[in-house]
Amino acid sequence: MSISAQYNSTYDWQLRITDRDGGVLRGAAVLVSRLHALTCAHVVVRASGEEGPGAGVRVELPPGATRWSTEATVVEGGWWWKDAPPWDVAVLRLATPAPVGIAAPGHLLPHGRRVRIMGFPQAPAGHWISGTIQGHGGEHTEYVQIQTDPESPVGVVPGFSGSGVRDEDSGALLGIVRKAAHRGRTVWMVPLTEIPTVWPSTPTRPPGSEESEKALLHELGTAVADLDTVAMRESRDLFVRQLDPRLRRRVNVAASALVFSCDLVFRAHRDFAVLGEVLDLLETWEEASVPVQRVRETASPLLECVEE
Repeated sequence: MSISAQYNSTYDWQLRITDRDGGVLRGAAVLVSRLHALTCAHVVVRASGEEGPGAGVRVELPPGATRWSTEATVVEGGWWWKDAPPWDVAVLRLATPAPVGIAAPGHLLPHGRRVRIMGFPQAPAGHWISGTIQGHGGEHTEYVQIQTDPESPVGVVPGFSGSGVRDEDSGALLGIVRKAAHRGRTVWMVPLTEIPTVWPSTPTRPPGSEESEKALLHELGTAVADLDTVAMRESRDLFVRQLDPRLRRRVNVAASALVFSCDLVFRAHRDFAVLGEVLDLLETWEEASVPVQRVRETASPLLECVEE
């Protein structure tokens, strides 16, 4: 399988931005944390008609087997346009986590290194373009120029703004597309290294934390098993219907309350990073009962590792 085919058949951190009703594509964004994405400020303006922190857009996965979209808003301290470097960048906070992994940051590559870009102009599932880094250039000294390959069927056109520029070899994120010229053959990107990191860094587990996390998950599963929502089979069936579809397909609703609960919290935390959403749903069902407060207290160390 070619690298193009492999990328096009696998969801990663590249997202689309549309207007709020989802009818018109406005650009792209890249996922940099569970709840944060980068795009161009001008994409936000085109999608929402608004500027600055609080401006809202709709973010979605490229069309495919998994349908997902959410609202997103520009965070405080995450807006740069026209009057301050890096000149055309917005940091978005997603209302719900995207069901894909985040981008791995890469180092700015020297002149002559190969890169790849995915955009969405008249290609809802994405269109790939390859190119070569030329060096710094463009309207601002922070920008980096890329020359697309002559054999590419199209150039970078509207719909590519905010798209991730990735190292062709490693796939690491190097920056986002800002603008293009010469029929889309000359491209300028905002390097990731020029964008202030106003989103939380991805936590890493310290040595020895694997076993302690397993113990916490087991303790949490035991606490969840005591909830009426889980202990009573009829209510459990109804509760499971409201879970994230990926999680719903993986848990065994017919298992004992303890086995079901331990499996539920383990998969929610480790496989899909939706533990907080599951606990919010349980709290709604339990109506702030004393047992669900115990569940919250038990889950607190786990949520500290993933909540923003």
